[in-house]
Amino acid sequence: MTAGPEKERKSKKRWILLLAAAIVVIAAYLWVSDRFREEEKRLRSDLRQAVEETFPEKAAEVADSFGLRRFDVDPDPPIPIHPGGKAVVLVHGLDEPGSIWMNLAPQLHQHGFDVWIMRYPNDQPIVDSAELLFDHLKLLPLAGVQQVALVAHSMGGLVSRELLTSPNLGYGQSVLYGEVPQVVALVMVGTPNHGSELARFRILTEVRDQLVLLAKGETNWLGGILDGAGEAKIDLLPGSRFLTSLNARPHPQGVKLLVIAGIASPWSDQQIDDFIANLHGRSPVESDSMIADLKRSLASLTNNLGDGLVTVDSTRLEGVEHRTVKGNHASMIRNLAKSSERVPAAVPVIVDFLEQVFSELTV
Repeated sequence: MTAGPEKERKSKKRWILLLAAAIVVIAAYLWVSDRFREEEKRLRSDLRQAVEETFPEKAAEVADSFGLRRFDVDPDPPIPIHPGGKAVVLVHGLDEPGSIWMNLAPQLHQHGFDVWIMRYPNDQPIVDSAELLFDHLKLLPLAGVQQVALVAHSMGGLVSRELLTSPNLGYGQSVLYGEVPQVVALVMVGTPNHGSELARFRILTEVRDQLVLLAKGETNWLGGILDGAGEAKIDLLPGSRFLTSLNARPHPQGVKLLVIAGIASPWSDQQIDDFIANLHGRSPVESDSMIADLKRSLASLTNNLGDGLVTVDSTRLEGVEHRTVKGNHASMIRNLAKSSERVPAAVPVIVDFLEQVFSELTV
């Protein structure tokens, strides 16, 4: 009579022990990897290189899917490129299968911009991604593009900043020689300029990335390594060697910068200010200290939540224009469903900013 309950208790105890062991293993891995970041990064790069050398045909197949592509709603016949026109290059972020621009690209196209979409191995070191972007920008002068704006989502903003400020790439000198277009503006949307702790869990977004590409028939069984072995995760962690080096450099000269941060909180900064101002008008002077504490608490909650992946403070850069919009990391710039007619909050901000930048160039 007691065999059943006893067996059930032993089964539950076994699962609890397995779960505890799994938690200990994960915690140990995070502890070790956090203290040996650069060593882990080298091991990941060595793994990727070994796979590329072992499977050269698969590596070439994946490499062919990367590069700069012109966006056109109706590519037949293609719309000619207008030299001296308004050109924009869109740079995606970590583990992005391509849908992030589904709303912005058509809007820019409708406003007369030549739109180019850059796709790169988004899990490789950010320095490598910046070098690849740099190489592909060299193709644009051949198409008559002399000036271009960059719009970058998430990690794409770091790739773009590395391109513009790296002493090894020499962007400024290349502009003088006419090798690459002059970048007149950089818009960073949800960019973790000071890192994100959630980068530790990039395996979840990698799985999503590969599943989406698999459904589209654009991946193979080695895609999860050949598009980068997770080195970008280490670059994205707060205090990483990459971010420390990048943030120590001055901002690029002659480039208009804009940072857009998403707020997933139910309150915007303006709503908090209005609410606090209303409280001040209705409360006695003795309560000013308590109201100030309330404002700090609400502001802290909004900032720390940020867009759900990146805090508002992590997006900020000293001396750079900063705006906040409603939405999470993805929804502030794209709709979840293609049939949705909602205009993501960041889209009109980006279009207006770029229109202003290019109009000033023609004056």
